Amino acid sequence: MFEALIMEELLNAIDEASLEVEEGRYEPEELEKVVNQEEIINRALGLILPGESN
Repeated sequence: MFEALIMEELLNAIDEASLEVEEGRYEPEELEKVVNQEEIINRALGLILPGESN
């Protein structure tokens, strides 16, 4: 349940970052390749559900 919400927000953040980084130099798909989505999701889940993630 939380993972889907986190993933949605992560993708929204990547979209916003693509507009801000170097004044829109990168497309969202390019930024998706350079961020570790699994690590971000695991960290977020760890903050929401202590003891439940890696």
